[in-house]
Amino acid sequence: MKELGIGIFRVESADYEKGSFVVTVAEDLDCSGIPVCSEEICTYDEGFIAGLLLAYSGKDFHVKEVDCWGSGGRVCRFTVDPK
Repeated sequence: MKELGIGIFRVESADYEKGSFVVTVAEDLDCSGIPVCSEEICTYDEGFIAGLLLAYSGKDFHVKEVDCWGSGGRVCRFTVDPK
C-alpha cells in the first residue's frame, strides 16, 4: 500500500484463533490532513482491505473503520473479523 501511495498499513493486533485483527493505515490517501468532520470517510479502505484479505486468504472478512483522521485520530484504524 505504501508503494502505491495509498497509505502505510500496519497490523496492530491479531487473534489468529478467531481470525480477527486490528489494522491501521497511516498517511491515508482518503483522509490524512483533512479537517475534523462527523462523516465516515474511509469506506473505500474498508472494501479495499477486505478485498486484499479475500485475495490472499480466500476468506471473506468484515472490515469496519473505528478511528479516522477525519474524526480526530492520527491514523485510520479498522477492525477485521471473519464473516
